[in-house]
Amino acid sequence: MAERIELTFLGTGSAIPTKRRNHPAILLKYKNENILIDCGEGTQRQFRKASLNLCKITRILITHWHGDHTFGLPGILNTLRLNGYSGQLKIYGPEGSKKWVRKYLDLVGRRGEDLDLKIVEIKDGIVFEEDEYFVEAKEMDHDCPAVAYSFVVREKNRLDREKLKKLKVPNSPLLGELAKGKSVKIDGKKIDGKKLLYKEEARKVCVIMDTRINENAVKLAKGADLLICESTFSKEEGKELLENRAHLNSVEAAGIAKKADVKGLALIHLSQRYEGIPKVILKEAKEVFESVVVPEDLDRVVL
Repeated sequence: MAERIELTFLGTGSAIPTKRRNHPAILLKYKNENILIDCGEGTQRQFRKASLNLCKITRILITHWHGDHTFGLPGILNTLRLNGYSGQLKIYGPEGSKKWVRKYLDLVGRRGEDLDLKIVEIKDGIVFEEDEYFVEAKEMDHDCPAVAYSFVVREKNRLDREKLKKLKVPNSPLLGELAKGKSVKIDGKKIDGKKLLYKEEARKVCVIMDTRINENAVKLAKGADLLICESTFSKEEGKELLENRAHLNSVEAAGIAKKADVKGLALIHLSQRYEGIPKVILKEAKEVFESVVVPEDLDRVVL
């Protein structure tokens, strides 16, 4: 059974929170990773509502330093400190991130001496990587330094546990050889590892927050199983604000999904104007890209 990517939408609103939608925040869980992507005001309470353990966060990815995406960070850092968070917390973000984290620590009257923080400023490229997965970033076009992220689980070969069970292969170091496709002898019987392997396809989740339409968004989202994308405006409202806005409308977000050939699209960062009528955004997006949803706060998706 493949390890699953679990996503929890902690906040699906935008600059002004509503009764229905909190500021943007997403928790991505994969194996021992618990990656928080943005953390608007109230995010730590959303953790409680979702029955998630804040102290299990391993990394925080910041798309940009506007308040609706980051005002929850001082509270999160303070809560981690008060709960004796013992690991190293890695915070990634665009240019200026070190300065902003310093300011946020000052807000809670701390210099960070009781938290092991590692702040990494990024632009384009691999943010971090492990054996089985990595995170990539690309710069976006907003009115401040901004990036978007993709979390990618690499394609790999896995042993078929049912076949192992039928062949009565014991749990031993020889499993490592079989996993490499080699042949081994067990109780005098030759077992061909190649016949026990199956390919687990790569999986990809892309998160694009505040930005104007740009080619980097399509490149980063290419082939994603799920694209989570901002859709602040409706099509018509977006036209009226065309000269000044630094956000995507429903049709532009759907257009990115179509060009990038993603499997599914989730639209968040909805303006408060759509508090009671998110179907407006959904209907417009579906005219361009069929496989689209508008998640609610605390919804979960497993890939």
